[in-house]
Order: sequence, then structure tokens, then C-alpha cells
Amino acid sequence: MSIFNKVMLLYGGISAEREISIITSKEIANALVRLGYEVIEIDANLDLSDHISEHKPDVIFNGLHGTWGEDGEVQKILESSNIPYTHSGIEASQLAMDKHKSAELFIKNNFNYPITNLVNINSINQYVFPEYPFVIKPRNEGSSVGVGVIRNLEEQQRYLMNNSDRNEVLVQEFIGGQEINVAVIGNGKTGSIEIDPKNEFYDYESKYFDNGKTKHIIPPRINKDQLEEVEELALKAHKILGCKGITRTEFILEKNSNQFYILELNTQPGMTRTSLVPEIAKYKGTEFDELINWILEDAGTNR
Repeated sequence: MSIFNKVMLLYGGISAEREISIITSKEIANALVRLGYEVIEIDANLDLSDHISEHKPDVIFNGLHGTWGEDGEVQKILESSNIPYTHSGIEASQLAMDKHKSAELFIKNNFNYPITNLVNINSINQYVFPEYPFVIKPRNEGSSVGVGVIRNLEEQQRYLMNNSDRNEVLVQEFIGGQEINVAVIGNGKTGSIEIDPKNEFYDYESKYFDNGKTKHIIPPRINKDQLEEVEELALKAHKILGCKGITRTEFILEKNSNQFYILELNTQPGMTRTSLVPEIAKYKGTEFDELINWILEDAGTNR
């Protein structure tokens, strides 16, 4: 018997990932209804505190993605409400969303990480870019929003023109190899999946709109020792950042060195029909509704 009854589900939000949050939250809402909870769905924006005061939920399920929703800002509002909420807290959310700060922590803790430079968009014309191919990504975005693999000058100029409104970007060496994603559920349970994307890497389109063209391979095509290694690395990253609930960490098994490179950690993985964490959980014997219930029961304050 759950200690919660009335669930406020936050969806939508004000980030570039609003569309994905709406899609993923429909699946979450359906599961919560099937589980017998009273669900209040809130398209969250800057007046969120007023909605919380009005509805007085027992628990808040954070179904937001991207900036404001998973970068510590909403978490500040949720902490101040003193109502249990799901996923990671303020500091872990801030660190995970800030790819520069999280990279510093990963490197400090002996993870392999691509050679990366933080570049201000205003001074990028003076920056000496590395040899092609390389990667450019925003400092603060999720779901691979704004990530580009740059293979020539034309692609470089196009990327910079389309992303001129960003303040800072990371310019990163391209690591070729198998893409392995690892789910962490709580502080112990892990599972892995290999991604064979239809595009050059597991980008925004591949994650949410590829109609099954991206191959999800469980278990990954790596040996037992490598599987244990990458899952231990994901669990270590989860703990280093101080995460709670579920996370998904992206790795590349570099094809020449056979070393795992960490790319980033996501504190609020998607829950769409093509999302990886539900697929990993199902492979491990946890059905979707059971996973959603676990996330809810794991909610708390002082995250």
C-alpha cells in the first residue's frame, strides 16, 4: 500500500525539450492511473509554486526535461515546498546538466573523457578548431539537443549560424565506437543497452522520432568483463554527482583502445515508447508500471 495518494505530475515546461516532456508524461500519467493514484497533471511554468499551494499533492512526479526542469531550478521550487518529489535534487541536477562541471568531476575521478574545450560563442571566431571530425555541444542541454558532429567547414559554419544564440559550447574530440547506455535504478540496480543509431550518433531525432530505425541491442555486444566494468562506471558516476532515483549514463567503447569513455549523465531519462531506461528495466524483469511506481515510492525531500 502506497503512502501517497494524490500525485502531481509535472509535464511540458519551458525548455527546448518541452515536446518530449509532453510525450513522456502521457505514458507516466497512464501508468499512474493504472496503479490507482489520483493524478493532477500540471503544465509547469514559472507559477509552479501557486499550483502546488492550490492542489496540495502528497507527492510530485517530475516529468520535465531540459533546462529549468532538470537543471536544479525546478528542484529549488520543489525543495521549498517540502513535498516529496522524484529524481535527483538541486546540486546533482545542476552538475549533470552542466556538461563542463560534470566533466571536471568525471576527469578528477579517473574516468576517460574526450578532450574538450569550453568556448564562448562571442569569441569562437578566434578559436582554433581541432581536426575534423569533432563534436560541438551546448554546455547546458539534454536529449542531445544542439549536438553536432562536424566533419567539414560547411557543417561547422552551419552549426555556428544555427546556434548563435547560445552563450557557451563544448568543442570535443570525436570518439568512435559502440554506444553503450547504462541505467542506474537507486544505488545498486543497473542494466545496459547498446545503441546502433540510424544517424551518425544517438541524436535527438534517433532518441524520439526514428520509428524504430535505431537498433536497441540488449545485452550489448560486449564481453562479460566489459559489461561489469561499464555498469560499475555508471554507478560510480551516479554516486559522484549525488544522484537519486534513476539515471542513464552514456558511454562510448572506443574502437581502437577498447576503453570506455563517459559522455554524459541524464538525471531524468525519457519514458517514451523508444526510451532506454524502461527497455532496460523490462529486460531485467521490471515492467513499465512497476518502474513508474518504484520512481514514485522513491520520492523524498532533501534530495
